[in-house]
Amino acid sequence: MVQRYTQLCPVAFGTGAVSTTGDVAKELGLSKVLVVTDENVEKMGHAQKVVDSLKTAGIDPVLFNRCEMDAPDYTVQAGADLAKSEGVDGIIGIGGGSVLDTAKAISSLAANSVDVAALLDFSRKMMPLENPSLKLILIPTTSGTGSESTIIAVISDTKNHEKIGAITPPSFAIVDPELTLGMPKAITLYTGMDAFSHVCEALTSVQPNPHSDILCYDTIERITKWLPIAAADSMDLEARENLALASNNAGIAFNDAMVHLGHAIAHSMGATFHIPHGIACALVTPVILELTAPVYPEKVKKIGTCMGLTIAATDPQKIGREVADNLRQFQKQLGIPTLQELNISREQIIGCTDYVANEGLRFLCPVPATEELIAASLAKIYDCYQ
Repeated sequence: MVQRYTQLCPVAFGTGAVSTTGDVAKELGLSKVLVVTDENVEKMGHAQKVVDSLKTAGIDPVLFNRCEMDAPDYTVQAGADLAKSEGVDGIIGIGGGSVLDTAKAISSLAANSVDVAALLDFSRKMMPLENPSLKLILIPTTSGTGSESTIIAVISDTKNHEKIGAITPPSFAIVDPELTLGMPKAITLYTGMDAFSHVCEALTSVQPNPHSDILCYDTIERITKWLPIAAADSMDLEARENLALASNNAGIAFNDAMVHLGHAIAHSMGATFHIPHGIACALVTPVILELTAPVYPEKVKKIGTCMGLTIAATDPQKIGREVADNLRQFQKQLGIPTLQELNISREQIIGCTDYVANEGLRFLCPVPATEELIAASLAKIYDCYQ
């Protein structure tokens, strides 16, 4: 089998990298840009660092700070309207995954004459818009989504209560670990487990590749070692550097290999219960590892090895159980909440079956995701993590 691997855009990585934003924008030929962020990132002063860098480079910045959790469609539309009215030729997103996804979708809409509802309809059909997106620079302030290096922007359709993946490639990513210093423990944990879920699914999808595999195993080792340290000390720069690199590598990895059933389930949980995406990913990942171990026993075994396990089992199902149970224990030590603690009942989580069955990502799972299997997997999230 011939396999392809890519990297969508260049990445500037390292402490202080945000100060190069103006230079990068200039390299891309930009003269006026919309800086997309949220109020929290603005209050922390991170957006101002971008604005200052742009001004120093002679580029005119326009600020849009109205981003919200889960990138709702109406926020995307508001940002696109501002971008059009201001006549910007580029978009810069600085913030967590929701901000970056919002910036991505704005860059698509700002270059086209359609509204956000049409964008979502096109995305459901996997059809491109007429014009390519505006030049797009993405700067993460969390270490989890890897959105700065992926082609997909996950947008919330607030009318139909769905999460839709819109295709928008970034032009450049700037990953500055210093921007993640001081991140609250909860956000550190949830974003870290989001990245962990990305690589577990990329390793076990129907279209893995050797480049992705290398990045995935390295990511698992880094997160296993450094996530507890970062959660305990929000100012540990070495931990933040390792998690930032892990998150970015995970994004590059799953952009090729893709995520699958776990993210279909996580999207359903987010849309239905409005819980952080990273929590949903954390809860479903052990189930996915057990499910896919019979297809990829050596890969799942190596996931366990990267987490520090010594696995003597040769039976694929036993390998899956050992690795899954170890991951659940790791998450309990970190403090990832159970569905019970989130006040979500067994019946409610099984109620997400129809949503998942209509999610296209389920078809990338190497095990046929029938409705029966989906319902059983949802029940297992509740039963096996208490």
